[in-house]
Amino acid sequence: MKADTLHTIYNSHGLSVKILNFGGIIYEINTPDKYNNFKNIVLNYKDINDYYNDTYFMGAAIGRYANRIKNGTFKLNDKTYFLEKNDSENHLHGGSNGFHKVNWNLKSKSKKSIHLTQLCNEKTYPGTVEVELIYTLNNDNSFDIEYIAYSDKDTIFNPTSHSYFNLGLEKTILSHELQINSNHILEIDENGIPTELFLDIKNGPFDFKSFKTIEIDIKKNDIQLQLGCGYDHNFVLNSNQKFAAILFEKNSGRRLKIKTDQPGIQLYTGNHLRGNFIKNGGVCMETQHYPNSPNCDIFPSVTLLKGEKFYTKTSYYFDIIEKS
Repeated sequence: MKADTLHTIYNSHGLSVKILNFGGIIYEINTPDKYNNFKNIVLNYKDINDYYNDTYFMGAAIGRYANRIKNGTFKLNDKTYFLEKNDSENHLHGGSNGFHKVNWNLKSKSKKSIHLTQLCNEKTYPGTVEVELIYTLNNDNSFDIEYIAYSDKDTIFNPTSHSYFNLGLEKTILSHELQINSNHILEIDENGIPTELFLDIKNGPFDFKSFKTIEIDIKKNDIQLQLGCGYDHNFVLNSNQKFAAILFEKNSGRRLKIKTDQPGIQLYTGNHLRGNFIKNGGVCMETQHYPNSPNCDIFPSVTLLKGEKFYTKTSYYFDIIEKS
């Protein structure tokens, strides 16, 4: 990979983000701890070339459809489409040649923003989609991810970002404290597909309405935790949310607050990380529409109509707090 495909943006407070053209990958996010020591807080490969063979969607842009589609099929406008099955019998994260495996084009760059584009015309999905991906690091220490898209045919569209965060110095994120503004998760079956049942999570292992450590309930005797091998579930975000989720690591004092216009957030605690990484070495909080939505009429629609503008924005706010 050419060195000029790695771009750095930064703000006036010394925060910086490094982005790869390949996969639209967030390679580094460097923020200070309470002692003003700067550290990269997302998992990455030290050798950039390892991203070509990555199977963990490490830091990548995800699309055309984030998460799983049951049996790799869906129907749109009375026509059935057959997608690649790259997750057992399911389609996952756009398939093996999704957004995470393409070279994005650099449209523009400034000291605080990267604007990437691509023409998305996989034969298995309907339509050709023009996609814009904009990363912006602001002086209020927020980091914005924006997607803009247009399609020449009716299609489905559900992008996200797949960074694994670790805000501290420990090898795992199990001691991180987490809060999610949600009262329900989507129940999953043995293949990680929503059953269309919204589970009330009050006082259970999935209840993150108040801060608690990730490790406190992750090994509880709970069928949903067993099916996900830990947390790998979509949380239904409350409509009155200011922040969808807040992650905190007490030793560093780092705090990450997430704001989004999406209806769900997929919490994944790195349950299957191996090789260059370790189990639970990072946590993903993927803002998105629900898994398998094209096959579930009760879920919010993910149909992008011909000529209609798609827009979504998720913002990450970085700060430092002392918490007793």
